Formats: sequence, C-alpha cells, structure tokens
Amino acid sequence: MFNKSKFSPGHHLDLAKINAAGIVEAYNILGYEAVGISRIDLAGGVEFLKQLQKKSKFTWLSANVIDLQNKKPLFTPFIIKKKAGVRIAIIGLSGSGAANEPQERENYLILPWQDLLPKIMKEISKQADLVILLSSLSPMENELISREFPHIHIIIQAGMYSHNQNPVLTNNTLVCQVEKQGKYIGQLRIDWKSNGKWTDETTDTALMKRQELDRLTWQIKKLESQGDPQIVYKDTPATLEAYYKLIERMKTIEKEINDLHQQLQQSPESSTYNNTFLAIAPSLDDDPAMNEIISKTRDKINSLGRRGSSDGTLSDYVGSQACMKCHNEIGERWQRTHHAHAYETLVEKKQQFNVQCLPCHVTGVSILDKKQSAALSLPDSLLNVGCETCHGPGMAHSVNPEEAKLNDAPDAYLCLQCHSTEHDGAFHFEQDKKLVH
Repeated sequence: MFNKSKFSPGHHLDLAKINAAGIVEAYNILGYEAVGISRIDLAGGVEFLKQLQKKSKFTWLSANVIDLQNKKPLFTPFIIKKKAGVRIAIIGLSGSGAANEPQERENYLILPWQDLLPKIMKEISKQADLVILLSSLSPMENELISREFPHIHIIIQAGMYSHNQNPVLTNNTLVCQVEKQGKYIGQLRIDWKSNGKWTDETTDTALMKRQELDRLTWQIKKLESQGDPQIVYKDTPATLEAYYKLIERMKTIEKEINDLHQQLQQSPESSTYNNTFLAIAPSLDDDPAMNEIISKTRDKINSLGRRGSSDGTLSDYVGSQACMKCHNEIGERWQRTHHAHAYETLVEKKQQFNVQCLPCHVTGVSILDKKQSAALSLPDSLLNVGCETCHGPGMAHSVNPEEAKLNDAPDAYLCLQCHSTEHDGAFHFEQDKKLVH
C-alpha cells in the first residue's frame, strides 16, 4: 500500500493515502479475495487501514497485529473459502516490524508468530483441506514455519526481495514470491489430492531419470551411427568399453524407472503444481474501469500537489542553460537525451504534481531530501534532469570556475537513487553513463 513504513504527518502522508485508496479500488476490480497485512501497510495508521477495509470487497488478514489494550486481533486472522470442492484456509501473518514492541504513536502490537500460529492451526485443522499463509515475515522465519507446520501447504511471502522467486518445496510447504509493484502475476496451477502431500514435478525422481535416459540414448545412437560399434571401434578399445558402459547404464535406468512407476501405482497419489510468472506488459490493452481509477487518483494527487506549490527557486542552482554558455557542445548532446525531457514525461502522464515522482525528473531536489515538496516550486530552468543533478550545484562554479570545482565523475550510487531495480531493472552504470551526453 505504501512505499515506506513510517510517514510524518503532512503532505507526504496525505499523498500516500490518496495512492493507497486508489490501490484498494483497483484490487476490488481485479477480484482479490484476501490480502495479507504487512507493517508497511500500517504506515498510514491503523484507523486509516480500517477505513479502507470498509471500502474493500476483499478481506484484510493479520493474525498477529493486536490491540495494545484488549490484546485482541485488530483484523481478521484467517478465512475459509471453498473452491472446486476444496476447503481452503487463508491465514495472514504480519512482519517487517519489531515483534512485541508497541509501535510509535500507534495502539497496537505485532506478536511473534510462535505465540498464535499453533492455536490457529489446531482450530482450522478440521475445517480446511488446503492451508495458505500470506506472510510478510522474513524468508528465514517462513522456512522455520514450513518445517514446523507441514500442514501449511503454501506460503506466499512478500516484501523481502524485488524479484520473482520460483516455488521452493520445504518439508511439505511451497514457498512462493512474485516481484513487487505489480510487474508480474504469479500463476500457481495446482492439481490437489486429498492426502495433502506435494510431489515436486521439477525434481520428480522418475522425471530426472527419464532425462538421464534421453541423454544416454543420444550418446549411444551417436556411437552407433558409424556402424556396428564392435567393428568400428575394434582398434579403439577405450571407446568400445565406454559404449558397453553406456548400454549397461541405460538398462539400469530403464529398470529404475519401471520400479518407480510401480511404486507410484501402489502409493497414494500426491498433489502436483506448476508455476508461471506472467509479465504485465505496457502494451496490454487498458481496462476502462482501471483507467478511470488511475485517472481519478492522479487528479487527486495533482490537486494536492498544486496546493503545496509556490513560486520559488534554489539559490545554489543555475540551470543547464547557464552551463551551456561554456560547455555548449556537451549541452547540445544532453538536450537530445531522455534526461533533458524527464519532466515532460510526467506532464504527459499528468504526474507533474506527484512529489513521489518529481525528485527523479527535476534538478535540485533528491529523493533523499526530507522536503521533496520543494520540487513543486522549481523554476522552469530546473524542470529536467540537468547538469547539476550529476555534477552538483553550479552557482559558485559559474562565478569562479577555477576555485569552485564540480564533481566531474559522478559514481553509480548517485544514479542508483533513481535508476533502482524497481524502476529500471536493466540499468548498467558503465554502459548507460555514456548516454548522458
């Protein structure tokens, strides 16, 4: 819901709440049935999340966020859904916060999962065939849970990595994760069996042996393609011996595969799964209802941004046009880059009053600044990613270039403030710095 776990009261918090409300509207359209609560979802305050909950067509889940006074859960701990004849329990566990410590200015606790998960599992044991845990705990804690509770069949974890993670079968639990920011959808197709046990098709012993058999068959056929090996390789005994060993190994593998199939026929059938990550490409057709939500949210953000803007400037910055008086050739090359038109992309998308976006599209205000709202008050000369973004404020240098030296070799850290994996996964410092001018 939010991009950080704590906001100070004011413009940034108001902006984040508008964005969060838009996300809930989108989730309603997408047909979400349950959402696990992490510490970062509480950045707007418990009461704000409870207000959003009233507008949600899905259930917000957390078993371990409790009221500080009465020690009762503030949100629904779990739900039971019936799909295709299977009773599915969905539990929520919140992480990313200090367990058992009251949260600053908030009247709630995040309890350790050890305090309540055993009781919940006992409660749902007779109610559910398949158990799913939505967890924002650390991967290490999720692994501990999977080893302690084999009847939790799937853990969908969030918040620790920015990339897709293929399902990992630990004990009898599939641990899954999809990339942040809605860039992908994780599709887990399940053939569920009543015994509640998984067979990992990607590591299925019979499958691995069939793959080995295919390799052996290919090697044998290659040796036989020249004719009868006993005749062709009679003068190269080492090759002939290798051929006989391949034949012997092939017969052994064939027998092992046959034995495995017989064992499977005699044992209860296990559940199987197949996982796919579906990229949400920008080229996909827009949904009219979703477009309406995005447009409405942008309008609210821009309205808030306009109220926070005023005429102003940053006294240490002169703008790239001033730099071009001495560095004209470099400046002309810069004018043909994306940096020179970075602010225009916000205008095109009606995001020019969004202070969460502005710092990476203007000069003089960094995403690390505490008062990013200053980006709303910049003069036209700084409405781009200009020379001073990389080389530093140029006022003193323009007055006395010999004494006031600028940074002539910006490092990767500076670029990665904006070209992070979340926003530019293909960024390569050594290659991309050549595109600046």
